[in-house]
Amino acid sequence: MCGGSLEILPCSRVGHVFRKRHPYDFPEGNALTYIKNTRRAAEVWMDEYKQYYYSARPSAQGKAFGSIAERLALRRKLNCKSFRWYMENVYPELRVPEQDAVSSVLRQGGLCLESLGSDSLGLAECRGSGAMRPQSQRWQLVEPLLRQQDLCLAITAFTAGSKVKMEPCSNKEPRQKWRPKGPALQHMVSGLCLDSQPPAGPPAITQCRSQLTSQVWEPQIIT
Repeated sequence: MCGGSLEILPCSRVGHVFRKRHPYDFPEGNALTYIKNTRRAAEVWMDEYKQYYYSARPSAQGKAFGSIAERLALRRKLNCKSFRWYMENVYPELRVPEQDAVSSVLRQGGLCLESLGSDSLGLAECRGSGAMRPQSQRWQLVEPLLRQQDLCLAITAFTAGSKVKMEPCSNKEPRQKWRPKGPALQHMVSGLCLDSQPPAGPPAITQCRSQLTSQVWEPQIIT
């Protein structure tokens, strides 16, 4: 992802000698240290594929993992490619698990993306938790659709500044095709990103710019 390479030497030999005990301590316990370290790796490197980590390790949800700001800055400095690029170009043989329809909220700070009817969306205070989360703030991303039950997020036109709306889902409708792009949500056909356009809104698609916090959407799985 960052320009390095892996070399396979057919005649090489690798050995590992296991100690009877670790020569160091785990102040938080072995299990919590493992979860912390693996969650940090997932958050820094796996982009939208980190959902599969959390599916395999649901106990990692909500566990503290410290600041990863320096790691993310290093990834940007090295101009590393996305994990999707790695999957498609380095390890295409790896089978991606079938996507389950996992509900999540899309947060920006203390606000959540909410549908306010078929023709209106906006940011609103995140309300409730778990089963008490309102349906209007529950989203399911099963590529390429971003859906709420039978309605999906769609753009109204393919140009920058176009608003978004909810309409009946269709896998064949190009206006409904989305994919994660790092922390952003990119419309696959136009190449533009979903932008909350603060302070007044409403959400629209604009040129993707990684430094814009209004294009950063933090999925939080509803459990």
